[in-house]
Amino acid sequence: MKNINGLGSWLWQRIAALYLALFLIYFISSFICMEHFNYTGWLQWHTQPVNSVLIFIGFFMLVVHAWIGIKDVIMDYVHPVMARALVMMLFAFMLMSCLVWASRILLVAILK
Repeated sequence: MKNINGLGSWLWQRIAALYLALFLIYFISSFICMEHFNYTGWLQWHTQPVNSVLIFIGFFMLVVHAWIGIKDVIMDYVHPVMARALVMMLFAFMLMSCLVWASRILLVAILK
């Protein structure tokens, strides 16, 4: 059975969007139910292992969602192959840098 062109990208973008929506609901409800709504309470919530993993998955899904969206836009509107490859590499580097930066912030917060 052959994969239909674009179905995988479409599915991954929808999965990422669903995760981000569900995580946003969890994130907001956690802060509404928080006993002490201040920096200390936020830091304690943030450094719990389950929440840290959910935040990392959220950042990863945000990068996946952004990559699929920008890749489709670049493929549609940047026609010269070399320019398309350069723009896609720059966006990939930027998105991976953001993911590494977010991971570093989470790791430092957990290890404190």
